[in-house]
Parts: sequence; structure tokens; C-alpha cells
Amino acid sequence: MAKTTTMSRRQRRAQFRAMGYLKIKNMYNRFSGPGIAWYNKMQEAGKEAHEANVRRNLDATENALQSKANDLKKTWAAIGYNDAEIAMLEEAFFTLTIKNPESRREDKKTARKLMKEASNSLKSRTNANS
Repeated sequence: MAKTTTMSRRQRRAQFRAMGYLKIKNMYNRFSGPGIAWYNKMQEAGKEAHEANVRRNLDATENALQSKANDLKKTWAAIGYNDAEIAMLEEAFFTLTIKNPESRREDKKTARKLMKEASNSLKSRTNANS
């Protein structure tokens, strides 16, 4: 397990049981002062663990997408695209890859337009040199 991963609920419960916290917690009513304090504390800890997990997943996704984009940039450069065209293709790649339900159609149209512009630019440059 990596250093940044948090324990699962099962592991946390086992740890609390081993330390005797669950016996103490169960001595109090859910709506008593100590019971409310316990549940509030556990709720905050759960929110923090969830936020950490979401951040970790987003970072992993971002790293994977950036790695893929870097590989694609190398491929596009090998094909013959210049820096401006590669920037257009990269923007199209990220627009298509990162899904936004509210603007999915517009994003698709924009990405296709960018890809077509880059392709036409490459064709016009290569045909002008021929």
C-alpha cells in the first residue's frame, strides 16, 4: 500500500475494535453528547478521507492523460505537424477526452473543427512545398 492511501472502513473498524473504542462508543446513546461527538468526528474523518481519495484519483487521471498527450505530441511531430497545429490537436484531444455532460456536443464540434483546421494546415503546407 502506498503511503498516501487511507485505510478502508473495515480496517479502521478493526483498529477501533482492537483499541477498545467501539465498546466505549456503544456505552452511549447515539443522541447523547458523547455519541453525537463521536459521529461528528467520524463524519469529518470520512469527508477528509473521501476528499483525499478524490484528489488522488484526479491526480492519477491527470498524469495518465498528460502522458498520453505527450506520446501523441511526439507522434504528431513525426507526422509533420508544426507547434501551432500540435497545440490545436492537443486542445482537441483534451476536449474530447475530458467529458462534460452539459457541453458534450459543443465540445465534440469544437474538437472536430480544431482537428480539421490542423489537418488542412498540414495539407496546405505540404502541398505548397511540393
